[in-house]
Amino acid sequence: MAPRGVKTLLKKSAPCKLSTGKYKCFRSKSGRKLKGLTKTLERRVWSKGVLPLICKRSDGRGGYWNGKNGGQKRGSMVDAQLTRCVNRNQKPSFKLTKLALAALKMKKIEPVMAQRAVASGSVGTAIDVIGYSREKNSLIVVELKCGYDHGRKASVTHKGRVCKLQPPFDGAVDCVLNRHLAQLAITRELFVREADVVTKLKALGISQIEGLLLYVNNTGIEFFEPNAWWERHARKSLIISD
Repeated sequence: MAPRGVKTLLKKSAPCKLSTGKYKCFRSKSGRKLKGLTKTLERRVWSKGVLPLICKRSDGRGGYWNGKNGGQKRGSMVDAQLTRCVNRNQKPSFKLTKLALAALKMKKIEPVMAQRAVASGSVGTAIDVIGYSREKNSLIVVELKCGYDHGRKASVTHKGRVCKLQPPFDGAVDCVLNRHLAQLAITRELFVREADVVTKLKALGISQIEGLLLYVNNTGIEFFEPNAWWERHARKSLIISD
C-alpha cells in the first residue's frame, strides 16, 4: 500500500478543480477559468499536418460505442467508471475498465487516486490515475488511452513531408504515440511543479514521480514509459507557464 497520508495529501492539495456547469472547465482556487491541456497541446505542440488514414481505422468491435464520436464517448465513460473504481471502490463492468485495472496490477501499481487536478499558469487538467509502485517507491502518473488500435507510430505529413512536433518537443516526429507521450510528460510536469506537495511526499517516503502511458483496447493492453528526454523537454514548455 501507499504510505499513510499520501492519498489525503493528494486530495487536499489539488490546485484547481473541475467545474461541472453547462460547460465543463477547470478553475483555480480563486475561481479563474483555466485552459484545457488537450486543446492547448493541439494548438501549441501538434504540427499542422494531417494524420494518416490508418490512425482512424477501428477494429469494428466497439459495440454501442460505434458511430460518430464513439471513441470520445468510450473514453469518457471508461474514465468515469475507472474514477469510481479507484476513488469509491466500485466494481468495474466495462471490459476496458477491467483491462486498465488488470494492467496496473500487472505492473504492480496500486491505484491511489483518479482524476487528480493539476495546473500551472493558465492551463489545467487532471491526471487519469496516480498509482504507487512499492518496488520503485514511486508515484506513477498514468495517462490512459482507449482505442488507438492502429497507426500509433504513423507519421503526420504535410505536402508529402514528415512533420515534427512543435517546441519544446520538436526533436520528435509528430505521430499519435508521440502526441500522447508529450501529453503525459506535460501532465507529469504540472504535478512535479507543486513544490510543497513534492516536499511533503518525500517526507512521507516517496522517492520519485514517474510517468506511464497505458493503451487499452479490444485487442489487449500496451505500456510505454517515457524516457528522460520527454521529462527534460517538458520542463522547458511555455504552454504551462503562460
